[in-house]
Amino acid sequence: MRPLLLSLLRQFVLLPSYLLVLLVRLGKWLIAPLALLFQLLIGVPLVLLRIRQPVRPHFIPMQESELPNAAWIALTDATETLTADGFVQYGDFRCDELIQNTVLWLRLLGQPERGIGAIVAQVQTRIGTCPSRQFVEFSTTFEDGRVLDTNNFYLPYSLPNPPYLARLQLKDVWDPRALYVLHRELVTSLAQPISMERIERATRDPIGLLIDSHVREIQSLCEGGWLQASNDSPSVRLSWRGALIGVWRQAWPLASSHLLAADRRARRLLAEYGLDVTSFTGSATSIVVDRQALPEGTVIETVGAGYEQIRLLAQRTDPGAVLEGVVVELENQTSGKTTPRELRYSFRSCDRHAERRMRRIHSFDILVEPNTGRLSVTAMDRDFEHAHDEAEWVEWGARSPLQPLYPGPWLRDLDSVLPSALAQLANRASGECLLPDSASLFVDEHGAPCWQIVAWAQGNTPVHVTLDARL
Repeated sequence: MRPLLLSLLRQFVLLPSYLLVLLVRLGKWLIAPLALLFQLLIGVPLVLLRIRQPVRPHFIPMQESELPNAAWIALTDATETLTADGFVQYGDFRCDELIQNTVLWLRLLGQPERGIGAIVAQVQTRIGTCPSRQFVEFSTTFEDGRVLDTNNFYLPYSLPNPPYLARLQLKDVWDPRALYVLHRELVTSLAQPISMERIERATRDPIGLLIDSHVREIQSLCEGGWLQASNDSPSVRLSWRGALIGVWRQAWPLASSHLLAADRRARRLLAEYGLDVTSFTGSATSIVVDRQALPEGTVIETVGAGYEQIRLLAQRTDPGAVLEGVVVELENQTSGKTTPRELRYSFRSCDRHAERRMRRIHSFDILVEPNTGRLSVTAMDRDFEHAHDEAEWVEWGARSPLQPLYPGPWLRDLDSVLPSALAQLANRASGECLLPDSASLFVDEHGAPCWQIVAWAQGNTPVHVTLDARL
C-alpha cells in the first residue's frame, strides 16, 4: 500500500512540471515558423549589406605576456595538455577580421612526427555580455590535397564545407587531448599518405600558413557559388544563395538542430572505424586519453609496485604533478586471497603565475589494471584561481593547495595493512562474512598518511576501518 501511495504522490507532484514542459515546447514550435520567417526576411538583407569576409586576413603576432587572462588560460591549458603527445608551439596570434565584432586569440601547434596541425582559439566578443568561448581544431593534409579537420566548435558552420575539406564537428568532446586521440586514430584508420609540407612551413612561416589556408577555403567557396569576390576590394561577400543558407543555419531554433546533426554525422563516421565518441565525453576521470601496456611478466600486488610503473608516465603527463591519493579496487580469488583488481593513482599540480596573480590547478588519474596488464591515463581536470589583491596573493604563497603523498618504505603497503584491517573488521562484524571492496591511501587533515579499508557485510552493509599508514 505504501509504495502505491508514494507513486501516486510522485505523479501528483510532478504533473504540473510535465504540463509546464509540454506547454513551453508547444509554444516554442508554434512561434518557431513565424520567428524563422522574420529572421530570414531581416537577416538575409542585413547579411548581404554588412557581412564582408577578408580574402587575406591579418594575423597579428603576440607575445604570451600580451594575452588577456581568459585567452592565456585557454591557450596555456590546451598547450600543456597536448605537450604530452609531442605537440610544439609555433606562435600566438590575434585576428579581428574573421568574425564581426569578435576578437580571435589563436595559438598554432603541430605534431611533427604525425604531420598533424592544431589551432587553439579563444573567441571574445566586443559587444554584449556573451562569455568568451574556446575551441580546438586538428587538421591533417594528405598528399592528394584533401584535408581532414576535427574540432569542437560550439556553433554550426554557416556554409557547407569546401570539396577538399572533410570536417568533423564534435561539440561534446571538450578535452583537447581526447579530441586529438579521435583525430589521430581516424587518420591512422584511413591509411592515406600524409603531406608534411604544412607542418614544415609552420616552423618558418606560421602567419603565411594561416593566411593561405584561409585563402584556399575562400576561393573554394567562391567557386561553389556561396561567396562572391569583388575585383576592387580585398574582401568577399555572401551570395544570395550563401546568405540564405547562412541565416537558415544560424537562425533560432534551427541552429541547435544543425549543430546536433553535424555531431551525429561525425559520430557515425567515427563509429564506422571503431571509434566510440561517447567514451571521450563526460567528466575528466571517465575519459581515457592514453593507454599503455605493462612490461610482460609484471606482477603488481602493492601500491609501491604500481607506482614504480607509472612514475615516469605521470612526469611526462605533468612534470609538476604530485601523488595525492590511491584507491585500490579489491577482488576475492577462488583461493580466498584478496588481490587488487584496479589501482587508481590521483595526481595534482599547482602552477603559480605571479605576474598575473593567478594559480592554475590540474589533476588527473592513472589507472593500473594488473589482470589485463594495462595502464590508462585520464583526461586532465583544470581550474584556476585569481587573487583579488596582493595581500591575498601573499596569503596563497604561504599555503599550498596540494597534499602530497610520498610512497616509500616508510609507509605500510597493501600487503601488510590489508590482513590487519580485515581482522579488525571481522571482529566488529561478529563472525559475519565480509567481502573486501576497496582500500584507499590518502593524507588526512592533519597531514598524516592513512589507509581506509571498506568491506561489505551481510545485508549489503558497508563497514570500514581507518589505519595509520606510517610504520
